[in-house]
Amino acid sequence: MRNNNKTAVAILATSLFLAACGGGDGDGDGTGGTLPPVGSALNAGAGSPTGAQGSCSATTSGVNWDALMTEVCPKLSDYNLFANATDPTAAPTRGGVPYDLSTALFSDYTSKYRFIFVPEGKTVSYNPSEVLDFPVGTVITKTFALPANTAMRGGEELVIETRLLIHRTDGWFALPYYWSSDSDATLAIAGKRLANLTTINNQGQQITFDYSVPKAADCNSCHSIVPDLAGPDDDREQIFLPIGPKARYLNTDYAYADGTVYNQLQYWAEGDLLTGLPSDFQSVEQAPVFDDQVSIPSLSADELNDAARAYLDINCAHCHRAGLTLPVDYAGPAGSSGVQLEYGRDYATDPGAFGVCKTPVAGGKDGYPFDVIPGNPDDSYLLFRMTTVDNRHKMPELARNTEHQEGTALIRSWIDNLPAAGCSTAP
Repeated sequence: MRNNNKTAVAILATSLFLAACGGGDGDGDGTGGTLPPVGSALNAGAGSPTGAQGSCSATTSGVNWDALMTEVCPKLSDYNLFANATDPTAAPTRGGVPYDLSTALFSDYTSKYRFIFVPEGKTVSYNPSEVLDFPVGTVITKTFALPANTAMRGGEELVIETRLLIHRTDGWFALPYYWSSDSDATLAIAGKRLANLTTINNQGQQITFDYSVPKAADCNSCHSIVPDLAGPDDDREQIFLPIGPKARYLNTDYAYADGTVYNQLQYWAEGDLLTGLPSDFQSVEQAPVFDDQVSIPSLSADELNDAARAYLDINCAHCHRAGLTLPVDYAGPAGSSGVQLEYGRDYATDPGAFGVCKTPVAGGKDGYPFDVIPGNPDDSYLLFRMTTVDNRHKMPELARNTEHQEGTALIRSWIDNLPAAGCSTAP
């Protein structure tokens, strides 16, 4: 686990990003390397897989594409994804583009540094509601770093892990790498558990918890959608998909390392990286910016509802979704639970899908009669599962070992302000 003490330059870059996005990012921040000028192809000169068997020990001037497509390398540096192999938070190799999400999945208060690498000559296709369609050869990297103080992201932090999602010819493939030293990250197929990490949150409270680098196999638990099998002859398999890079979460400004502040989707489109973006950009769905610095009491009723729906979508709906925007007869792993929390689902039409007055079907915790009781967050099972760190009951089951106090405060306020329903007087 490497200690990364950011310089004043990095802090300045972070402050530019925060200003562009309307506040601090409760989930993380990131600055990229040198990118082509606006309007130039973002992956020009990036190279691409040749189709040959790769080698982890190959010396390449750019990304080691062939190794990414065929090999499970022991060290992150074997793939040559970053100009400085000791720093996965900045300066990607040519073809790497930084990105961020307006509302992001909570992972134990870590900051996340995200990059997408697309082979030269290939493009990402726009999708209005689901994850963008990334071509074979795409690599998505996400580095997790725990700040010493969440109110000062961009300052001192511990870089813990870098996860790769690699789009190979037979589908997406996930690899976790643990930063066991300052020089390189090593493959952690079996995961890693780090005891007694600490940070200070935005309220000035010191939080101590254990952190889990996931097993490679754990990635299927969140990233897969599964078929509703019609019978013993239905041989459809689950589909592995990225979670975060959807148009609604990329539809926000980003401050790039060269000082350019640009809407990410428009930047990708003008850089010949994204195709199919509607010419009527106002029609593109946009999720709100929510982070640890947002003042929840200052939100209007509509803003509160929008922020809560986005938070539940990015943190829960990768499992709790069914139908709607997915392929026919496919659902998230928890889609059959009856709680379906997609951002585009209409609450007024189907409040039961959000857990309102719905009897819990999983978790095994007595004393909570309904998943959501409008006006009564303390007796709502959904909020309990978001606050507890008991492995038998917590949600999400993976990716967190401490409560996201700012996120649960948002959902508490949302439940408290929902219109009364038939179960609202339940004890």
